[in-house]
Amino acid sequence: MPQLAIDATCLPQYDKLDRPTRERLLAATRKFRELSLDALLAHPDLRIRSLPKGQDPRIRTFRISDSWTGVMLAPESGETFLLVHLLPRDSAADWAGDQRHDVNPVMGTLERRDASALGQSDTGPAGPAAAAPPRPEAAPAPAAAARPTARADPGSAPQAAPPPLPAASTPSPDGTTGLLFDRITDRDLQRLGIDPEILDFCRSVATADELHGWAPALPQDQYEVLRALAEGHSVQRVRDEVVVPRRPAVGAVAPDDYDTAIRHTRERVIVVNDNQEIEDVLAGEFNAWRIYLHPMQRELAYRPRFNGPAKVSGGPGTGKTVVALHRVKHLAEHLPLGGRVLLTSFTNALVESLKRNLALLLPPELVEDVDVVTTDKLALDVVKEVHPDVRLRTDTRGIFANYTRQHRLPWPVDFLFSEYRHVVTAHGITTLEGYLDPDARVGRTTPLDADQRREVWHAISSVRAMMRTSRRVPAEDLHAEAARILDERSELPYTNLVVDEAQDLHPAQWRTLRAAVPRGPNDMFIAGDNRQRIYDNTVSFRRLGIEIVGRSFPLRVNYRTTEQILTWADGILRGRPVTELGDSSATEPGGAARCVLSGPEPELFGAPDEPAELDALAERVRAWLAEGIAPADVCVTARTNKLRDSVAAHLRARSLPAGIFHPREHSITDPAHGVRVTTMHGVKGLEFRAVAVFAATADALPQLDRVTSADLDENQHRADLDAQRSLLYVACTRARERLYVSWHGTPSPFLPL
Repeated sequence: MPQLAIDATCLPQYDKLDRPTRERLLAATRKFRELSLDALLAHPDLRIRSLPKGQDPRIRTFRISDSWTGVMLAPESGETFLLVHLLPRDSAADWAGDQRHDVNPVMGTLERRDASALGQSDTGPAGPAAAAPPRPEAAPAPAAAARPTARADPGSAPQAAPPPLPAASTPSPDGTTGLLFDRITDRDLQRLGIDPEILDFCRSVATADELHGWAPALPQDQYEVLRALAEGHSVQRVRDEVVVPRRPAVGAVAPDDYDTAIRHTRERVIVVNDNQEIEDVLAGEFNAWRIYLHPMQRELAYRPRFNGPAKVSGGPGTGKTVVALHRVKHLAEHLPLGGRVLLTSFTNALVESLKRNLALLLPPELVEDVDVVTTDKLALDVVKEVHPDVRLRTDTRGIFANYTRQHRLPWPVDFLFSEYRHVVTAHGITTLEGYLDPDARVGRTTPLDADQRREVWHAISSVRAMMRTSRRVPAEDLHAEAARILDERSELPYTNLVVDEAQDLHPAQWRTLRAAVPRGPNDMFIAGDNRQRIYDNTVSFRRLGIEIVGRSFPLRVNYRTTEQILTWADGILRGRPVTELGDSSATEPGGAARCVLSGPEPELFGAPDEPAELDALAERVRAWLAEGIAPADVCVTARTNKLRDSVAAHLRARSLPAGIFHPREHSITDPAHGVRVTTMHGVKGLEFRAVAVFAATADALPQLDRVTSADLDENQHRADLDAQRSLLYVACTRARERLYVSWHGTPSPFLPL
């Protein structure tokens, strides 16, 4: 019986279909599973058609409605049909006629190239030779001056040319600048899966900018190889990180075995097994695409044994949380008798999201073996077993402010509170002698002599004593006590620990986590990204006894955000080196994320005043809804609660369905299906088809009352600014397809304008 697979290219187009057209598409796709091959090809409603002679004979079109057409790959070998694209009827044949599909014999994957843009026609009725496509004698690869603008899909919004990447020309031995890949031999390129046609093409490419402009036309996996080489990575590293993870475990895939290649192209393709799964995949539901793993993710999530803590890092949309959830599944399935798994994150909202998604992945009997709580809740529960009347204090800075005023201390409250959080509790200092140690304040730029340190220590100790007496203890001290209690136990509460959004945890929280699980194989699995660190915590895993050397793995494939949005958002972090998660002294290894999806450029708008910005926002939201984007797939985010409330009220006043979104409960005020309006902190860990970032002004980003003065501590000042820069980055990268950023007056200096 025929079987259907779906390419990720379909997802943005599916969102553009109205409900009747979606229902017709789902009815059509079900026939691919229910009918025999002959009955399917002869079905009168589907009207499956081949392309004109001379074009790829494997591509067929089929009717969805009077306005929409499906494009599929119907290989001559096997019965797995691949739904390649959904397009308006009048443009589908032209788009399909430009495409050619080949099997990459080195990686065993299916690749699509724009044969027309590359100057290639088919080789005849039998189709192109997959192992050795024809050399472009009649139309050599264009020089830089002839570089085309990337073509948008028919039916999509017009796309501007992508921003240029840095030039990466290679000096020749005589000192002159050569072509981009002069340093790479033909043999090495072929070993990396570059076929003869693309080999000829890349020999004329001069810069990384030129290569980037050709990306929509090139075979996807070969482009990733060339892109990694253009970034300066060695042939061996590209082989290990790009080629090897794509290779099938079952051995080589024959050049004409399209059926196997479709099933093996797991970074872009998913084979659906039932009717509900077809709908879930097309709708982008969590239990389809986000629960599905590509090879690198699966290898990490289901590796039988890590000989100690392991770390997975990567930018937005690379699937860190998905990997963490699958790791929980693997650990829960292999628990010893009486074992338990802890899954933890920084905030209540993130934990509630993890609970919902874990329930989609694990059967109830396994969910019962997993605790999903915040790190602070873990510490509070541990401490309450010994001190039942203790509560968590959330107003710690206010207590320090009152003490500073009452005792007329010579230091501002920001300085004293920072010493408490970033020196005393961060380093686990418990005595005056420890604070007097010359290395205790490494990294602090305000000098303190011994007498001043004694005064600061006395002030901090006094405030901490007051809080202990009230039995309301701040999180930092709560974790110190929890770690002490756990260190004294012979039996610990958890067998394994999985941490999501690890970049935002304070060193004191890490001490509790380290103490909650015995050291050994598979003890800790850590997922995070320092680009998204929105709090001012810096951590050294080594100093905390968390050894991850040799067990650190990057994820570089982005499944959520379009290339245009991610490229623009990366500009927010310009000039700021991204440090390694758990080692702020080391810069993250180079290598940009690869985006599966493409779409329109972000839209930027500067207004003269706030009322004008609100009016423009309302029109942008109205236009998105008119395009068919569901209100619940639209989110407007702002820096503060006050701005959030103002935005929601204005949208409702303009007859737009909008409500305040509460991330912890994952709920919205009336209307239940309206546009989500929330703060930048509230949007963390979520994603939407369309995101509007409101009031990205110089007054709000950075919010200077949350930034330590450079006169008090230059390093802390920079850390505070970086945290707010990351907050804007997080807000912008919640968008899957559409991003709109607006401001009034002076724009934020963080914006890449």
